Amino acid sequence: MKHGLRVDDLAGIKSIDSPMISPDGSTVLYTLGMMNLKENKTDNDVYVVSPGEEPKKLTESGKAGLPIWSPCGEWIAYTEGEEKTTGIWVMTRDGEHKRKLTTYEVSNASLGFGPVGNTLKWSPDSSMIAYLGTLEPYDKDSKIRVVDRLMFKSFYGYSDMRRRHVFTVPVIGTEPPTQLTFGDTDEHSIQWTPDGKIIFVSNRSGEEDLNMKLDIYELDPETKEFTQLTDTDGVIYHPKPSPDGQKIAFLATTRANTSNESTPEDTHLWVMDCDGSNSRDLVTSFDRHCGNSCWAEDSESIYFIAADEGKYPIFNAKLDGTVERLLDRERTHGNLSIGNGVLAYTVNDPVTPNEIYVMDVDETKLTSHNTLGMTLNWPEEFWFKTTDGLNIQGWVYKPVDFVPSKKYPTLLSLKGGPSGQRGYSWNPGLQIPTSHGFIQIVVNYRGSSGYGNAFSDAVVGDMLGGEYRDCIEALDHCIGKYEQVDPDRLGVWGGSYGGYLTNWTITQTDRFKAAVSISSISNLWSQWGCSAIPLWMEVELEGKPWEKPELVIKQSPIWHAHKAKTPTLFLHGEMDNDTPICEAEQFFMVMKKMKQTARMVRYVDDGHGIRKKPGNHLDSLRRTVVWFKKYV
Repeated sequence: MKHGLRVDDLAGIKSIDSPMISPDGSTVLYTLGMMNLKENKTDNDVYVVSPGEEPKKLTESGKAGLPIWSPCGEWIAYTEGEEKTTGIWVMTRDGEHKRKLTTYEVSNASLGFGPVGNTLKWSPDSSMIAYLGTLEPYDKDSKIRVVDRLMFKSFYGYSDMRRRHVFTVPVIGTEPPTQLTFGDTDEHSIQWTPDGKIIFVSNRSGEEDLNMKLDIYELDPETKEFTQLTDTDGVIYHPKPSPDGQKIAFLATTRANTSNESTPEDTHLWVMDCDGSNSRDLVTSFDRHCGNSCWAEDSESIYFIAADEGKYPIFNAKLDGTVERLLDRERTHGNLSIGNGVLAYTVNDPVTPNEIYVMDVDETKLTSHNTLGMTLNWPEEFWFKTTDGLNIQGWVYKPVDFVPSKKYPTLLSLKGGPSGQRGYSWNPGLQIPTSHGFIQIVVNYRGSSGYGNAFSDAVVGDMLGGEYRDCIEALDHCIGKYEQVDPDRLGVWGGSYGGYLTNWTITQTDRFKAAVSISSISNLWSQWGCSAIPLWMEVELEGKPWEKPELVIKQSPIWHAHKAKTPTLFLHGEMDNDTPICEAEQFFMVMKKMKQTARMVRYVDDGHGIRKKPGNHLDSLRRTVVWFKKYV
């Protein structure tokens, strides 16, 4: 019998993070993460790899991170976790002569997924390192919290609300770090310019808890004076100076009403002159959500990754706005960096976890950390047109031992977001059920990225409505197309926004035999008032909850929870402030009052998505499989 992906197999799969190619283009630096189930954590160490050679491990602590090459290519800086702080270390490119430069602390405040950016960067002459940190005291053991700011929660637990500022520390000598920025603001996404200035992103509107107005600033390390380079209504992410120092590329949205989490407006790639003038969107006609980018070394174009119909191809944008597809395959590319004309990046697909590749003329795979000794089926793509005329893309994952003449229990897997996309990426949660005899259906419903901004905007003011119809119509389409789908043995599950959509689905239909709702939402009033992401709801509602009370009620599954009869498993982290655990508690309360089958599993030391602790993540997957095998 074929061996599919099982939950226990995930313990052996390694994660690759922070890949960066050396300035001479010969070697890729990265961290490799491995689950440590004994201590319920992930061990991370620094590695290097060159074409034709085996990867070499440079650290041994299991607590290393953020490795970066010095511009001269002779040194590597990285961090080492300590009991209460983090150390900044340097070593030679062969891993020798390790030396700690300083220790630092950093706030856990929720600054948003996009804008946080770089926290550690070498100066152009390789003489010093800039980093983000805080010197503000914090008593994490105190049982009393005094709250003056709205954003008093982080995504995991409570925020210490300390400010992140820019510091520098010399690489040679014993001089202590120098603090360069001060005040009641935060800095993010630091980068050095070729002439020795530091650019960063900051919200200095005076209302940073009420908006996401992030602009670019330039700092002179000698005088500690800074200049504001942009004045935008929207959000700017990850500014990157061109190698010739003449321009700055950045990712940005333009709407004033945006959030620190998922947002319907697609992020675009922008460029401006180094003084902040002549700012322009390079991909206006491209109409796709843009991500990770890096400059070509001649400063004439920018490589970037964008979501496109389930894939994440690599593109190149010329300064005149011409966009070219470079690598467009059924897979996901990420983590672009360039050195001496060689482009480095990661690649994964539905049957292959992340590995590192490089490309100059031809593409070369550098690592094989995750050679899986099992059978995984490539998902089958489908498209269909909804009753209101939208073209929707989805995939069917078939069981490992698929027999065309058999019928199989089938799970409708609801993705989170609503922005973002599923498709040609590694996602073990989509493969594991197939090893237990389930077909699994995945849908990029309206609101997903990868299909243009009008498609992403389609859920604004209409959460649950259109997405629910898309998913149910996709299920019916598959029932009609694939005779192996058993319409009498259906399950539904999802996490985050997918959990929200799962909660809604079981209040609208009884056709599913079981449901698993992970890190879900049930009540938009409490989600807005208790989470670390109130701006997300205000964007999706196009207003404050009290301005749209009927819409809040209409789009809250809790008001229909008394109708739910589907046996439901609620999985939630107690430290989750993205979707607080009270969201699961409320729905669970109603179901138990109505004497329906429901179970809630609470992960005390975990947060959103139950992925902070690897043992908890594996436990949640095991419980999901057991629940569906019992009831579907």
